[in-house]
Amino acid sequence: MSGKVNKSNKKIILTVLLILIFISIYMYSCEYNDLGLFTTLDGEEETGNGKNVANELDIGSKEFFLELKEKQKNKNPLNDINVRKAIFYAIDRKRIVNELLGEYGEVLNSLFTKDSYYYNSSWSEYNYDLNKAKEFLSKAGYVDNPLYIIIGSDDRISRKTIDKMIKEDLDKIGIKIWILNEPSKEWYQDCVMKGNYELGVWAIKNFDGSSLNFNFSSDKIPIYKTDENKICENFYWYNNPDIDEILMRAAKESDTGKKKELFKEFQDTLASDAVVLPLYSRLVSIAYNNKKIKNIDISIKNNKVFFNIENWILPNKEQTGEEKINEIVVGYEGENYILSNPFDLNYINNLVWEGLWEINEEGEYEPILVEEHYDSLEHSVTSISSLEVKVILKDKIFWEDGSSITSEDVKYTYDTILENDSIVNINEDYSKVEGIEIINEKEFNIVFKENFKDWKKLFGIIFQKGSLEEKDINNFSTEDIVASGPYKIEEYVDREYLLLKKNEFYFGEAPEIDYIKILFDTDINNLISMLKDGEIDLLSIPTDLDLMRDLKENEDLNLWVEPGNMLEHLAICLKQKEE
Repeated sequence: MSGKVNKSNKKIILTVLLILIFISIYMYSCEYNDLGLFTTLDGEEETGNGKNVANELDIGSKEFFLELKEKQKNKNPLNDINVRKAIFYAIDRKRIVNELLGEYGEVLNSLFTKDSYYYNSSWSEYNYDLNKAKEFLSKAGYVDNPLYIIIGSDDRISRKTIDKMIKEDLDKIGIKIWILNEPSKEWYQDCVMKGNYELGVWAIKNFDGSSLNFNFSSDKIPIYKTDENKICENFYWYNNPDIDEILMRAAKESDTGKKKELFKEFQDTLASDAVVLPLYSRLVSIAYNNKKIKNIDISIKNNKVFFNIENWILPNKEQTGEEKINEIVVGYEGENYILSNPFDLNYINNLVWEGLWEINEEGEYEPILVEEHYDSLEHSVTSISSLEVKVILKDKIFWEDGSSITSEDVKYTYDTILENDSIVNINEDYSKVEGIEIINEKEFNIVFKENFKDWKKLFGIIFQKGSLEEKDINNFSTEDIVASGPYKIEEYVDREYLLLKKNEFYFGEAPEIDYIKILFDTDINNLISMLKDGEIDLLSIPTDLDLMRDLKENEDLNLWVEPGNMLEHLAICLKQKEE
C-alpha cells in the first residue's frame, strides 16, 4: 500500500514539477515578447522541421538581444560579402528618400553628387529586391538561424528615421537589428573612430574626389595615424590593394578625362565589395525674393550661395534710380558669424578672400591670382631633379586698400601657415611644402619637399603681408580681414549683422549689388517669417518638406533645391573582432 502511495506521490510531484517548468518557461517567454525557448544560435539545437526556434523571435530587450547575439558562432558576419550584399538588396532606399526628402530627393548610386563630373551610377545594381537579399543570405548560411546585428548613428531625427526603416527592411529577410542612437560626439568618438560598430549611418563630404584617399585607402585606417600620417578617416577598416592603387593613380593624374575613368573604376570596385551603400545627397535649399533678385546661380561644390554673384541682377534697380545704393539682406541662422577658420572657404569667406587657384565644377584648378601661363608642376615635380614650381602673378590685382598683391604676400602667408602646427594638422599636405622663394614682385618659386600632384589645393587663400602680426590665424575677427574678393567688411555688430560693401579695387568683374547685409538670428522660424514678409531677401532653409512645399506656393519667392556634396550612406565596419 505504501509503495502505491509513494508511486502516486511521485507521479503527483513529477506532474507539479512539469507544470511549474512549463509555467516558468511561459512566463519567461512572455517577458521577452514571445521570444521563445532559450536556444543556441549555431544550429546545434533545432526543432523537428530543421528550423531554429529563435528564427521568428521578436527582440524586445537589449540585454536579451545581446545575449542572443553573443551566441552566434561567427563574430564577424559582416566580413562575409554575401551578408553585406543581402543587406544592400534588402534596403528600400526609395522609401527612405521619399520619407525624408519627398519629391525633392532621389536615391544616390554614386559617391559623387549627381552634378559632379565624376558621377557614376555604380550602386544601381542594389535596387530593392528581397528575393536576391534572401539568396545572398542563404549563401552565407543563414537559412535557419536569424542574424543579429547592431546599427548605430547619432541622434538627429533623420538618422533615427533611417535606422528604423532599415530595421524594418532587414527584418523581412531574417536579420534582427538593434538600434543604437548616441549623441553626435559620443557616436563619432566612441564608435565610428574606434571601429566599435557594425552598421552605421553618417555622411561624407565629397565633390571632386580629393578626399576619398583619406576615407578608403588602407593606410588611412585609424590605427595607422601618426604625426606624418595625420588624416586617417577610413572608419570602414576597408583594405583593398586595388583601391589603394586606383586612388594613388587618381591623385597623380592631371587629365580630368583619365581621372574620371579612374574614379569610375574606384566606385565600381567599392560597390562590388559592398562596403558602403549610398542613400542620398543632403539637399541645399535656398529661398529668395524673386522680385528683388534674378539670375541666382548657386554652386554645390563648396555650398557657395554667392556663386557667380557678378551675374546677379536687381530687376527693380531702374525704378529706384542709378544713384540709389542697392542692398540685399541675407538671413543667417546663428548668434553671429565668426571667421574662425579662414581655410574653410564657405560662402561668406569666398566673398572677401581670393587664392592663387580655385577648383571648378569638374575638379580642375582655374587660375585666380596667377597668370594662365606659368611653369607647370606637372613637368617639374614629376622630374626627380626639380621640386620647384615657378609661378607668375597677374598684373593689376589689389587688396581692398588699393595696394598690389605681390610675391611678398604669398611668402608671408605660407611662412605663417607652415609655422602653425594646428594648420598643418588640418591638412597634412602643407608639410610637403618647403617654402616660397621670391624672384621679384610678381614671380616666385614654390619649393616642395616631395612630389605630389594635388598641390594647388594648398593655395586657396592669400593674406596681406603683416595682417597676421600678433593675431591668431585660427581665430579671425572682422578687423583682421584685408579683402581681395568682390566685397570687403564694412561693419560688424556682434549678434546682429555683418555688412559687406562692394570692393572698389576688386580686379574681377564687379557685381551689381553694392551691399550684402548678413542678418543673424538663432530662431529659424523668425527668419522664415521675415523672408515671407519681405524683410530679408535670401535664406538657406532646413530640409523640411512641409516648409519647402509652403514656400514653393508663395508667388513672391523662388525655391532653389539641389542635392549637395554631403553624401548620406550606410557604412559597414570590417574591423576584425576576436572570435
